[in-house]
Amino acid sequence: MSGLFGIISDNSTNVQPFLKTATGEMSHRPWYAADTWSAGSLPVGLGRIGIGILNREPQPVVSDDGRLILFLSGEFYNAANLYRRLKNQETASAVIPDARLALRAFEHYGMAFVKELDGAFFIAIYDTAANRLILANDRFGLYPHYYTYQGGKLAFAPEVKGVLCAPFVSRQLNVTAAAEYFRFQQLLGEKTFHEDIVLFPYGSIGQFDFASRQWSLDRYWDWDHIPDRPNVTFNEAVIEVGRLLRAAVEKRAAGDLRPGVFLSGGLDSRALLGLMPPRPTPPVTASFGQFNSRDVYYAARIARAVGSRHHWFDLPDGRWVLENVGLHLKLTEGFHSWMHMHGITMLPTLRDVMDYNLTGWDGGTVMGHPDHINPIYNKPVDQDTVLLETYRRFISDYTWPGLAEAEERLLYSDSFGKQAIGRAFDSMRREFARFWDFRRHYAAEYFYVVNHCWRSTGNMVTTARSHLEVRSPFWDYNLIDFMYALKPEIRRDQLMYRHIITREMPELAIIPYDKKEYLPTVNAWQHKLHALSVRARRRLGLFPNRPTLYADYENYLRGDLRAWAENLLYDRRTQARGIWNPAFVRTLMERHLAGHEPWTIGKIAPLITFEMVMREYFD
Repeated sequence: MSGLFGIISDNSTNVQPFLKTATGEMSHRPWYAADTWSAGSLPVGLGRIGIGILNREPQPVVSDDGRLILFLSGEFYNAANLYRRLKNQETASAVIPDARLALRAFEHYGMAFVKELDGAFFIAIYDTAANRLILANDRFGLYPHYYTYQGGKLAFAPEVKGVLCAPFVSRQLNVTAAAEYFRFQQLLGEKTFHEDIVLFPYGSIGQFDFASRQWSLDRYWDWDHIPDRPNVTFNEAVIEVGRLLRAAVEKRAAGDLRPGVFLSGGLDSRALLGLMPPRPTPPVTASFGQFNSRDVYYAARIARAVGSRHHWFDLPDGRWVLENVGLHLKLTEGFHSWMHMHGITMLPTLRDVMDYNLTGWDGGTVMGHPDHINPIYNKPVDQDTVLLETYRRFISDYTWPGLAEAEERLLYSDSFGKQAIGRAFDSMRREFARFWDFRRHYAAEYFYVVNHCWRSTGNMVTTARSHLEVRSPFWDYNLIDFMYALKPEIRRDQLMYRHIITREMPELAIIPYDKKEYLPTVNAWQHKLHALSVRARRRLGLFPNRPTLYADYENYLRGDLRAWAENLLYDRRTQARGIWNPAFVRTLMERHLAGHEPWTIGKIAPLITFEMVMREYFD
């Protein structure tokens, strides 16, 4: 994935080997390119790695006096407006690259410059006069980066493997992270699988002072910056959210880069496609999955309705997993299990026909998901009640159901169990506590956004960014500020969302979208008549059976992937780690193969990915 990397070490370290090795480790495809810079007499080295779509100008950019060295990954959506303000002009005919604009903003606003930037980005600035390094990201951390700070030394990169290239970084397993992964199938907070490496926090600016060797981090944005607007009515919200979502799409669809949309049968991608401004050439759309799956069928109907150039990528069996699982592991570093890698097969073809995916990633969350608009969350009894419901949902609702409490106890070896049992819940309790200090009727959803959207499903964005850039209208600053200022009940059942789609793109409101295959339209008669028709045809056996899932991971693991999985799970190398009870791992696999219990893949697939992580990044 595109990003920045760097090192500040001691005088005994030559930074060039780090820059070279990190570049090699993170160059996953032939089109990856890197720029590097080092401070000469000081052990300071910085670099930028990219896929050749955004920021094509050479980096770093340097201030006129030579004092400031800046690297940028990402882009700004308010560039023209910011440039006018910096020039103190009503209009500005000149256009400068985003990296140089960031440099001018820093020169003008100082450390507050990042608050003036609207976009998705990560920035590194080395101030040669003050001998300090400044790192900053966007509000939501849309370009994830990782770092380690130990013994007065710092290393950072967009991938953990880049940080591991620093000579002073150890490869010690974070036991709490492992416990989280086995329970939730993901990590929480800022943890990685490595004890000494953490995620750079969202909405933050960090400083490393070379003289004192001190590292400091400050969050310049958090959820408490969103105002409360309880008096906005439902109808007012429909109008304003529709306007804001359209503006968010238009900002990201502007310019000469070729747009595309990964199209499913849901609401998010169709809404973005319907709001996209007209272009001389129709946008590209793409879907993946079994030929008879619901997403493939309705994506094709949506594409025909808007006249996009549509591509479909079949997933007929599990062989595509074996062909792509190595790359997926390198891109996501195990933060997302192999059973979430479905879009990877499209990427080589799509790089030739589109530059960025206008993604609907977690739009359903932002627009109001039933999982989060409910009395337990929005009229909370107390912190523990909300925490327990969140714990339950992370284990059983947000992906395939995972290990139960008793299964966790049986999974671990005696020695590892003494360290790990109970850690996942205790960790969630600690991570959740700070969200309770925000607006309490949204505390659970804030926690979900940060810990599931950004830490789990965001890895699908990371995967796509190996080939394409990604633009995320649902994570527009103005849209988020308005949506989360509303009373939760206004966002209930995605009713506001359906009103917007019905009003703004009526041709897409009459194409079914949910598991029941009903229409999203809010036209009551139209919706009811279609629902009656669906129910009647199902009862008579006349309604086609379209599987829910695009990929049959359950049966892949019982067929094409069985030998691969068993070779990993039963191998002596795996058993020698002393983490799991080998007999119970066999029991889990045999239960899955028997097929008596639905969704056992959520218990066994994370173990497979974890062992792959251990072999790739620890052994």
